[in-house]
Amino acid sequence: MATLPLNEFRNFIDNQWCEGVRTFDNRNPVDNSLIGKVHEAGQAQVDAAVQAARGALQGPWGGMTAAQRIGILHKVAEGIESRFQEFVAAEIADTGKPYDLASHLDIPRGAANFRVFADLLKNVPNECFTMDTPDGGKAVNYAVRAPRGVIGVICPWNLPLLLMTWKVGPALACGNTVVVKPSEETPATATLLGEVMLEAGVPAGVYNVVHGFGENSAGAFLTAHPDVNGITFTGETGTGEVIMRAAAKGLRPCPWNWAVRMRPWYLPMPIWKKPPRASLVRPLRTAARSVWAPSACMSSVQCSNVLSQRSRQKLNPCAWASPTNGG
Repeated sequence: MATLPLNEFRNFIDNQWCEGVRTFDNRNPVDNSLIGKVHEAGQAQVDAAVQAARGALQGPWGGMTAAQRIGILHKVAEGIESRFQEFVAAEIADTGKPYDLASHLDIPRGAANFRVFADLLKNVPNECFTMDTPDGGKAVNYAVRAPRGVIGVICPWNLPLLLMTWKVGPALACGNTVVVKPSEETPATATLLGEVMLEAGVPAGVYNVVHGFGENSAGAFLTAHPDVNGITFTGETGTGEVIMRAAAKGLRPCPWNWAVRMRPWYLPMPIWKKPPRASLVRPLRTAARSVWAPSACMSSVQCSNVLSQRSRQKLNPCAWASPTNGG
């Protein structure tokens, strides 16, 4: 596996790498080792990113045909695949998830999101119907699709590349431009994607990345910016409420994807001779920065004691390994 290609994470604005108002540490959740320094974007950097995205709509990107955009997005997908191991290393360093999960799910799906949504655009139909006119003639009504504009993309920490490209892919395919604010916990793949965008020939201002936090930082500056036409967010409900209040000004659309932990319930009977395998394996496989696995079990006191005792018996002999060991 390749080593992490970045040890400093700058903002990517108008196809340029930009420093922020300050830096903060990006640390590996497995051993707390320092991955690199992240440049936090202030109000000025966020404003520059939004204006770059706005300008790109009036520039070469806004004048491209759908076929031209599709061709560029295919190059982006190919660029991710050509640097596959670098993206895997970046995702593992940020999230601590196992190599087989990052290499079989996160990065392949991240590349596929650009290809799939680009190809989907080829076959999206427009509505069309006829109607009678008062003078006895006929009229044809048809829909015209146009980009919404600048889209603010607020990403979570559990599937950094996958969920980010799930938002960025369709936005770019439809001719929009984006300003991405990745989680402060997982800035690596969004930053690395900036390099791929450059290599693929994506025009300046189409894809922008601003790093930082929520309140009084990049997240708040981005969602409150008056020149952002739409916001897409995946995360927890408290942050979502704040974003909804910001988006209400201007009645801007906000597609949501709320993150909720699921808790399996175990009933008093029967008392299993051994705990269900999924209740042990799934939380361990995604025990780092992920919300795929159950975080707690709800049961009666008697059942809980038995589950706890037998789970420890199963887990004590385990040999713990690095996420990069392929397990």
